[in-house]
Amino acid sequence: METKRQLSTREVTIINEVAKILSKGMNFLESAGEVLKILYSFWDVKYSYVALYRKDLKLLKIVKAFGLKEEEVERGLFKRGEGIIGKVYKSGVPVVLSDLSTNSYLNRTGLKERLEGSESFIAVPIRIGGEIIGVLALFKSFDKKESVEKAVELLIILGTMIGMLYKLEERINMERQEWEEEKKALTQALGKKYSLEGIIGRSVAIKNLIDLVERVSQTDITLLLTGESGTGKSLIAKAIHFLSHRKEKPFVTINCSAIPEALLEAELFGYEKGAFTGAYTSKKGKFEIANGGTVFLDEIGDMPLSLQPKILRVLQEKEIEKLGSERSIKVDVRIISATNKDLRQLVQKGDFREDLYYRLSVLPIHIPPLRERKEDIPLLVDHFLNTFNQKYSKNVKIDAKALELMMEYPWYGNVRELENTIERLVILKDGIVKESDLPSYFFVELSRDEPRNLPSVIELTEREEIIKALERTGYVKSRAAKLLGYTLRQLDYRIRKYGISLKKF
Repeated sequence: METKRQLSTREVTIINEVAKILSKGMNFLESAGEVLKILYSFWDVKYSYVALYRKDLKLLKIVKAFGLKEEEVERGLFKRGEGIIGKVYKSGVPVVLSDLSTNSYLNRTGLKERLEGSESFIAVPIRIGGEIIGVLALFKSFDKKESVEKAVELLIILGTMIGMLYKLEERINMERQEWEEEKKALTQALGKKYSLEGIIGRSVAIKNLIDLVERVSQTDITLLLTGESGTGKSLIAKAIHFLSHRKEKPFVTINCSAIPEALLEAELFGYEKGAFTGAYTSKKGKFEIANGGTVFLDEIGDMPLSLQPKILRVLQEKEIEKLGSERSIKVDVRIISATNKDLRQLVQKGDFREDLYYRLSVLPIHIPPLRERKEDIPLLVDHFLNTFNQKYSKNVKIDAKALELMMEYPWYGNVRELENTIERLVILKDGIVKESDLPSYFFVELSRDEPRNLPSVIELTEREEIIKALERTGYVKSRAAKLLGYTLRQLDYRIRKYGISLKKF
């Protein structure tokens, strides 16, 4: 009874040790090697191996071994149904061979010559559910007190667990592949979204901005984006990143005003375990995560003075230091910063380092407010209407008078305010949005006695009349030109000028 209890304890110990491997996250070959080491450590198995069936070779091949020489492993190839290994794979029935001189033992590896002669050979199938994927084989000497039957039972369990390890890696590889495909698709989608197509406008200011974005995206020059809130600084930064050679690497945004000063350093540079109370593990900072890519420092004017020297070090030395560490880490990142504040004034007040200011503003890019490029408003309105009509499954339009008022409104919140206004109108209205449907604050702002921008009004009216004529004639340009009193050439010119899309029926 004592011997049986010892055997039972040993078997349970072996199974527990193998079970631990499942939680370690190693690849299959490493895991299989650990299983064979456990058999040696707890069961005195000096020679063992795992053979898997290779569909491309149509053979069973030793993929991991313990105690075998390299040349013996290389010789470990078995046809399905051939020898003990081939038969166990084909039938799924374990085999115990106490006499290795029998003809059924092929000695394909050549290991027999190195054995002591007292060993038995045991081979059991490796299963995944009902499918056999390979064979676990070993050589072991048994004394009279040991039960060969219990040994086979144990090995059958281990064969199933090895199959679980194989299935686990197969699933991890599949998930990794799916993740890589999703990452690639997301990168392509983001690249399309934040390409130059995402910068909408036909004004001279926007055309110049697009030209500049195309030029600087091909370099690693440090950029400072300036402009009021809502002008699209984040969009420009993303467009530059996704047009650059860094587009496959991360684009990491850090809002310097949204993170408390006490946490910002840890977010930027990371920390080591034990660096402060609550730091139970090490963590990478944003700069380390973005290695190879772009870091966008939004609202850089709110960067605390205490952290500015460390940002300067990243720019000058291309290295960071985690909290709680004395070791420097090299990082390769492009820095694009943005602000709606006057950094020069902050420098004069002593709230911003002068040396950092000059390092950040190697090439400043100013994004004009929407009220300075009103000719872009109709295009932006069309864009947001299409976006939100599609999102909410609606067909809301804006009449000429309402659009004219939108052209006159100052849009202090810039493109972001316009986008939010269009979304609200699409949600709340059906059909055509009229002047009376616009928010009440529009009329308070527009009631001021100021002269109107006459060229803009003329262009807006002309554009609307062209669209009406095209819709009335089913987008037949020759008939629309006749209605408007234009030649076909004059109409074509204006269609291009106003960016009017032609529908096909």
